[in-house]
Amino acid sequence: MQPNLQRLIEKGVVWQGQTKAAQADHYIKTGFSKLDELLGGGWQTPGLHEWQLESPFSEQRLLLPLAQQAIEQGLAVFWVNPPAQLSAASLYYHDLADAMHVVVEAKGSDACWALEQILQTKNAMAFAWLPQKETTSPKVRRWYKAAESGQMGIVISGFSDHPEARPYSNRLKIRLTENGLALDILKRKFGWPVENIELS
Repeated sequence: MQPNLQRLIEKGVVWQGQTKAAQADHYIKTGFSKLDELLGGGWQTPGLHEWQLESPFSEQRLLLPLAQQAIEQGLAVFWVNPPAQLSAASLYYHDLADAMHVVVEAKGSDACWALEQILQTKNAMAFAWLPQKETTSPKVRRWYKAAESGQMGIVISGFSDHPEARPYSNRLKIRLTENGLALDILKRKFGWPVENIELS
């Protein structure tokens, strides 16, 4: 592949027209069969995924099944700047207690550096809550490269008014509805963007 084309692909500005998830080694189920199908099998791992939230805590229905499967696979779970303190009782209730949980509280560049180090760790999964201003394209490229050498990361932020190209494996906008959860897939590895996906 031409070096210039490879750089554009790494930046996430070139769509690759595969229709099957042939290039991915592994997928972790999302907990929703419709979303698994749209993402080519689930959350790609190794991979780096972005969840943009319309309101706080709307990520819970996607986060819990992912964390449960990570624990079943023997992965340590890292929480970078979670929006609330982890509760031992809640972890037990959701079958998340039998694992190593590491909470990292840091700001700005320290949080970004911590996420990069975690993503280079084998047998780990990371959830990171970061403001949009911290998720610049150069930082995301570093995280993506780190995830390729390690495991999987989820970057959780607010809605972006001016979405720019980012080398995430998948990019989603998440919002709560009266019936449950609705998603817009802004970017997916094996297809075009899709809007208004209802998950009940």
